[in-house]
Amino acid sequence: MKELKFYFDFLSPFSYFAWARTQKMAEELNLKVHYHPVALGPLLNHWQIKGPGEVTPKREFLLKQCLRYAASMDLPFTTPKTHPFNSLYALRLALKGVAGDHQERVIETLWKAGWQKRIDMGEPEELLAELRAQNLPAEELYEKSFTKEAKVELKKNIQEAIEFGAFGVPTMVVDNELFWGNDSLNELKNYILGKDLLDREKLETLLANTPRAATQSL
Repeated sequence: MKELKFYFDFLSPFSYFAWARTQKMAEELNLKVHYHPVALGPLLNHWQIKGPGEVTPKREFLLKQCLRYAASMDLPFTTPKTHPFNSLYALRLALKGVAGDHQERVIETLWKAGWQKRIDMGEPEELLAELRAQNLPAEELYEKSFTKEAKVELKKNIQEAIEFGAFGVPTMVVDNELFWGNDSLNELKNYILGKDLLDREKLETLLANTPRAATQSL
């Protein structure tokens, strides 16, 4: 059985799409998925990348892309009530060390709450109301999410993702091979099936013999 590390932030609609697809892939490919919530901000800051929402035309383009993709997949989709929002409350609730055996149900509940029901995912009470509605131990999870151990686990997830080379979400890692973005899932599937189309010898040659362009000032 292959094992997959899935790094995500509830801020990311593409993480929502990838989560939905990965669940089906796990059943189809006998794949064990380990869910690792991470905060997107520190990943972007580490690599000095602007967030999609910071580039106005990109924000609009990506929303159009999300609506088109969701329609093509017949997947319920809206946006959370506010976006961007402080995702730390949701991320800590979804940690393995906090949610334990409830982790997959907590993650499913929170994804659907924000990206299907349009709640404010930055408001703890709204998150807890959704967890209660699914008969999950909301108060217990909330209390655990504020422990030192939870904060350490989230930081560890972020650092681990950076060490793998993650520069955004969703990032999926299998056999130390990194795949980024919902649109890389077909390549991920090929890799798991032993049908990877990547010419690794050519990749190494190109990396070794293609110099980076000099930075030019206008």
